Amino acid sequence: MYLEVFKEPRGMMRLIQLLFAILAFSTTAGYNSTMKFEYRCKTGNDTGSRQLTVSYPFYMPDSAVESIVCPSTGVSTVQPGLNYPFGSYMSSAQFYVFVGVMAFLYCIGIAVLYVVFEQVYNDNDLVPQIDFIVTAVWTLFWFIASVAWAVGVSFFKLETYPDRLWHQITACLGLAECKTKEYFGYGGLDVSLICGFANVFLWGASLWFLFKETVWFKRMYPEQAYGESDFAGGGPDPSGGSGGYQQKGGVETGAGLPPQ
Repeated sequence: MYLEVFKEPRGMMRLIQLLFAILAFSTTAGYNSTMKFEYRCKTGNDTGSRQLTVSYPFYMPDSAVESIVCPSTGVSTVQPGLNYPFGSYMSSAQFYVFVGVMAFLYCIGIAVLYVVFEQVYNDNDLVPQIDFIVTAVWTLFWFIASVAWAVGVSFFKLETYPDRLWHQITACLGLAECKTKEYFGYGGLDVSLICGFANVFLWGASLWFLFKETVWFKRMYPEQAYGESDFAGGGPDPSGGSGGYQQKGGVETGAGLPPQ
């Protein structure tokens, strides 16, 4: 087992990515908030209270508040078939959670590969290349999911703001006086957005360290990949040759060949 990998940039970055992926999808999937308000009918002086609870996956029709009827008018605050509050943010929320969960699973899987099958990672040029490509694709996914979820959260905050809600409730527009007693909490959603864009940065930043493990880097920068002393002294030649070149007697000669 090669636990020293977690002291290297690629291993350390995977641990940080794992943590932020958990924070991103858990704060979104675990979101649950309630708004409570009181009402008093202007005719008849009937009073009461209602509450609206919103949770993942943010499908607003499932969060319809119980109808309020002022007996003297018989008017309900929620008309049949009306989605309350307006909007649905299920698609962006579910995609965001999907990206986070899959990133979490990938970090675990690749960390196991780093530790248990380090020799395979070093000997098979295809494995580092796949690791680099998957990370690049998931960086793009994190960006798309974070932007989409940020737009969804912005509209969710707008539609659930009390002044906006009163325009969606018939009685609160004139038949009753409505007053908010408990507001929605948006702290968890703000944390999820911060973690989402942090993941974009973390996954994008790790691409450089993963690129240095690929054969592409070794072919482009052999001196950095193999060390200048090894390369100059006949070390492995990434182009497929038998060795590097060295200075001898002021004349360049092939490694292992007699001076000209």
